[in-house]
Amino acid sequence: MARMEVCPNTAALTAIDARNTGFQLRTVMQASWPFAFVIALCIVLWVPRLSGPIDLRWDASVYYVLGTSLATGHGYRILSEPGSPEALQYPPLLPAIVALCQRVLGSTNPAIVAPRLRILYAALFVIYALAVLALAKKYLGPMYAIGATALCLLQPSTIFVSDALFTEIPFAILSVLFLLVANGGRFQWPRPWLREAAAFALATAAFLLRTAGIALFAAWAIRPLMQKRWRLALVRVVLALLPLAIWHAYVEQVHRSEEYHHPAYTYQRAPYQVYNVSYADNALLIDPSRPELGYAGARALTWRVIRNFPRVAKAAGEAVSANDFYWRQTVDHFQQRLLGDQIVRPGIVIAPILALLGLTAIGLVMLARRGAWLIVLYTVGSIGLICTTPWSFQFQRYVTPLAPFLAIAAVVAVSGIISSLRSLRVQSIILLAGRVALTGLLGLIFLVQVYTAWLMFQERVHARARFVPGAAATGAHFFHYDVVWRGWDQAIAWIEQHARPGTVVATLYSHLCYLRTGLHAVSLPVERDPARARELLESVPVSYVIVDSEWLLPTVESHSVDWHVVQSFEGTKLYERKAPEQTR
Repeated sequence: MARMEVCPNTAALTAIDARNTGFQLRTVMQASWPFAFVIALCIVLWVPRLSGPIDLRWDASVYYVLGTSLATGHGYRILSEPGSPEALQYPPLLPAIVALCQRVLGSTNPAIVAPRLRILYAALFVIYALAVLALAKKYLGPMYAIGATALCLLQPSTIFVSDALFTEIPFAILSVLFLLVANGGRFQWPRPWLREAAAFALATAAFLLRTAGIALFAAWAIRPLMQKRWRLALVRVVLALLPLAIWHAYVEQVHRSEEYHHPAYTYQRAPYQVYNVSYADNALLIDPSRPELGYAGARALTWRVIRNFPRVAKAAGEAVSANDFYWRQTVDHFQQRLLGDQIVRPGIVIAPILALLGLTAIGLVMLARRGAWLIVLYTVGSIGLICTTPWSFQFQRYVTPLAPFLAIAAVVAVSGIISSLRSLRVQSIILLAGRVALTGLLGLIFLVQVYTAWLMFQERVHARARFVPGAAATGAHFFHYDVVWRGWDQAIAWIEQHARPGTVVATLYSHLCYLRTGLHAVSLPVERDPARARELLESVPVSYVIVDSEWLLPTVESHSVDWHVVQSFEGTKLYERKAPEQTR
């Protein structure tokens, strides 16, 4: 058999092709491994919680009720309330998404729809992670970009809000995509107006999720003013005002309606009824928990911003790591395990939070010098907007969508400081000490985050978020499901068994009560005078009151002739209003 001769030129070309193929493969792997790592981290964070319904507690139940109203053709109404009043607090995009899911599934039953919403939020979490990584890679090398992304994904508040039907994760996705589009980059748009249209669409969608999207519009409009591009600034201002004006017109139309001025019960549209009034009506109160103080004037609002700034700044430092509770918990645990005693005082945990806040501020300055003004303007504007609100207990949640930008800024500062130490040719011992201090801080943050995430998932395993008579706690698992929620669930189970159709329940979680029982439910009146509070409850009229807070007790206990305890569940008391013949 004759030997086949190979042409030398052919062999050389084959070798070159092989080398090129290998080079291309290595290039693809180098470019894609950060994304693969981030996806793997998302899988680790979601596999333990992929099954079951999405968490519908707190604001999530409001979004679901509003979505059900849209899906069933009732308009944008709060179906859980007597009279189904028109809603005007939340912009409608998330309820519209819920309505679309319900229409596709052919059901409004949370038992059917909520598990699909959990899958949707898992997918959104992956999109969020990839978008943050793409933004981080514009300003950082691969390892640093992965670090900034991991800081966002492992942040305890981020994990928590991704588990519930909240707007934070969808809003954060749109914010990151907006800044990827509007801030320019390697991608060259065929026409400048296409980029402007895409940025406007993303900002509008963000605003329709949360009114905090105003900060995106503000940053978008201010940037060309700084560049003295007057025509572009004017166009952006006009475009930004369109969705704001449309939403404001809707709110004003509801305000002027006959239904608004003649509600189904006396305090339905009281300014402290946060879900039944606009943000402005509620936020302009001096203190929504003490409505008798009245509305805040310009001076009171100024002092509110001044008082809130340190709290919001602290929350911003925590948004890149964890809140001080989790820091103390981690420090205490490892001290006991490694040292057997408490050597470091818990208060010391404020030091790394403040250090991280300082790095974030430095990083924002560095980003501004690199031309990333939109990120800086949006972050600073959002923090300023949060400072104007009276709901300090919500600050940690409000800053969660800012985590990508705060984390990128912090890691940019770390990277820049290390590079500066190298370029200054300082003594090796100083360079080493600086690198150890900065990487040690990041390592400590990841330790706190990983340990906290582990604790959250461990507690979630034992948190059965529903009570079924005769079967004890059963159902889905949720984060932060404590004894108060267990007692509330048992009260709801009792009401499901004993309440008659048409019964109205008063509870702090009225919308979730409606989803669970199908009964109309209302929030409790915020009144210091128990007699006035009882009078308002009777104007509904309310048949049952679920009391899980001490401040609610005087309303029903100070007049036991009308109310009596029917059950007590782990500290939560269920009161029933006696029939008229029982009070004689």
